[in-house]
Amino acid sequence: MQNSPALPERNPDRVPDRIPDRVPVLIAGGGPVGLALAALLAEQDVASLTVEADDGYCTGSRAICMSRRSQEILGWVGADKPLVEKGLSWTGGRSYFRHEQVLHFEMPSDPLQRYAPMVNIQQFYVEEYAHRAMQRHGGRAGIAWSSRVSGIKDLGDGVEVAIETAQGQRIVRADWVVACDGGRSTVRELLGLHLRGMQYEGRYVIVDIEQETQRPVERLAWFDPPSNPGSTILMHRQPDKVWRIDYQIGDDEDAGEAVKPENVLPRVQSHLDMIGETAPWKPLWISLYNAKCLTLDSYRHGRVLFAGDAGHLVPIFGVRGLNSGLDDAGNLAWKLAWVLRGAAPESLLDTYSQERVHATRQNIEYGAKSTEFMAPPDYGFRLLRDAVLRLARVDAGVSGLINPRQSAPIAYADSPLNQPDAAPSAGSAAAPGQPAPEALLELDGEPVHLTRLFGRGFVALACGKPPGLDALQALQERTRGADAPFELVLAGEGGYADPHGQLRKHYGAQPGIVYLIRPDGYVMGRWTGAAAAASALAAAAPFYD
Repeated sequence: MQNSPALPERNPDRVPDRIPDRVPVLIAGGGPVGLALAALLAEQDVASLTVEADDGYCTGSRAICMSRRSQEILGWVGADKPLVEKGLSWTGGRSYFRHEQVLHFEMPSDPLQRYAPMVNIQQFYVEEYAHRAMQRHGGRAGIAWSSRVSGIKDLGDGVEVAIETAQGQRIVRADWVVACDGGRSTVRELLGLHLRGMQYEGRYVIVDIEQETQRPVERLAWFDPPSNPGSTILMHRQPDKVWRIDYQIGDDEDAGEAVKPENVLPRVQSHLDMIGETAPWKPLWISLYNAKCLTLDSYRHGRVLFAGDAGHLVPIFGVRGLNSGLDDAGNLAWKLAWVLRGAAPESLLDTYSQERVHATRQNIEYGAKSTEFMAPPDYGFRLLRDAVLRLARVDAGVSGLINPRQSAPIAYADSPLNQPDAAPSAGSAAAPGQPAPEALLELDGEPVHLTRLFGRGFVALACGKPPGLDALQALQERTRGADAPFELVLAGEGGYADPHGQLRKHYGAQPGIVYLIRPDGYVMGRWTGAAAAASALAAAAPFYD
């Protein structure tokens, strides 16, 4: 299969960056998670070396649906603008049983939001934009293409890593290693670790084709379509006039035969004919996939940490794969930076594992339900699934059972970083452990999205002028110009205006309330009354002393 003419250059550097003898962080794997992590660390003034076995960006669409949360994380390194400009945003989708529509869903979409709920874009573009973000920091974020990790030795106070390159083996001493080297992780294998969980038997052929279309951008699904009886088919539009098509193959079909063009192209043509897409088309990429619900029990093993598919594999249904990997990077980057600069104990990294293993188990639970609906694992599941689809044709109330439950940020309700909730009357939306809601504010007449302030240091959102404000203002002044400055957002007279009432709507904000928001955009604590600001300062101070 040929690649799209718009495919980024496969070898973007031509010459790999110099491999140092020592580096604070060595990242194994230069996919989107590894490259994003390197860029996030560089923003915190932490140097890293990324080791990637391939000679450039991936081929084929691979992960294509970028959630609002992922766009926000990429925004912390300036990679959101090209992604949004190139990608195709969408807010909903349709499902069909045979030829009848049985579901039309819309995701929550506020026009005041900074990002669309989802953007479709091929994975190689995400890699390109994250790599560009790394390069903005010069030699702080290096990458060695066509190189692979071949050995790891934990030294207690560091890690010795053997790297195979075209010029021979190199030994690098790293303070920390982060494995982002995918589902077949070499680092995981070298440490003798194993993913646990289950794997589904249902298999999908994935096809990228180039074809002109006037259809709106939305998620499309067909169950038992006349074009491919017994199968389930998914379609997404992508940039560069590309359709991404996923279709289920039978249990009795040979995998090797199933991905041969002579077997794939007639099925694609049959479906295009059925839906009335008559423009000429050509295939670009073919692959095979089956759903897995697997995870490590811990994402920290000494000085080696795991992120993305190296630590967990979740089903593609609900688009939780790459999106959860980028959430790993967003959670880990600030914690690793604070530990490396001596501002926090190494135990902070244990909270990365606790929070993200919890998130994976939630994603697996949702993904498993979607998988069992998309590709029923046995006759009983299929019987129930088809009964729901038949009933949905005549009863719209049943359609909710078909909803694919798209990816959303996971709450860390039991995180050890959460402070006791001292303002429960404000509601549950912005309670400790919840992702901080977006709010479009104004400062001196200019619009400011609250999420633009996340990604580096802690943020305190103070409504009104609570007692103790002087201490917060002093902390902001003291950390001005630091790698992770403390930011005080004073809402009310003399500060940020709330012209759209979003603080009231999304935060239940009351005069005198203070929210402390972590660098990764999660609420750490909230307080009301005279001690509010002092409590917030006490929670933040250990990270800044």
